[in-house]
Amino acid sequence: MSLDLSQFMDVDIQKIRLHATPFALLALHPAYKLDMELVERHYLILQKELHPDRFAHKSASESQTAQMMTSWINRAYTTLKDPVLRAEALLRIAGCSIPDEKTAGDSDLLSEIMEWRQKLQLLESEPAYKEFCHELQHSIKTCEENFHQAWETRNQQTLQAHYLRLCYLIKTLKQAQQHTIKAAAVVGA
Repeated sequence: MSLDLSQFMDVDIQKIRLHATPFALLALHPAYKLDMELVERHYLILQKELHPDRFAHKSASESQTAQMMTSWINRAYTTLKDPVLRAEALLRIAGCSIPDEKTAGDSDLLSEIMEWRQKLQLLESEPAYKEFCHELQHSIKTCEENFHQAWETRNQQTLQAHYLRLCYLIKTLKQAQQHTIKAAAVVGA
């Protein structure tokens, strides 16, 4: 299979990019739950087809188009691998605004996040840390399932709420990973 980019030469490729989703760029149906092996397979096929060596003897325009498309494919792949970025892409497809932490008005969510952060600060042992991470990862999985269900019904308000919760939970997990690194550094000193 060889990719013929000549068909794109008369098209304003920048206009295509404005409307292309990460899912479309990797020839996938928009969904939160993705088969990551399939994502990887599509990515690798496109990378192979758009590799610069394949365009070494082509026109400068075709070579530039291939480079631009490779950049888009790389960004699409990065987006789809990251749960928060993938959720953001779906929010955009659904026509939702992307909420940020400053707009979080849900007192239950804010209380939950404060609880997670307080628990994190009180961790004093490796077993406690492992249990904390296990519970947090379970909450993330539940949130991802809830986001998936909201996507299936296209409920914009629920999508936004689960997206915001997912952001907070993943941010807390990253803080927990940094927390254990700091604790390990203190113990090792």
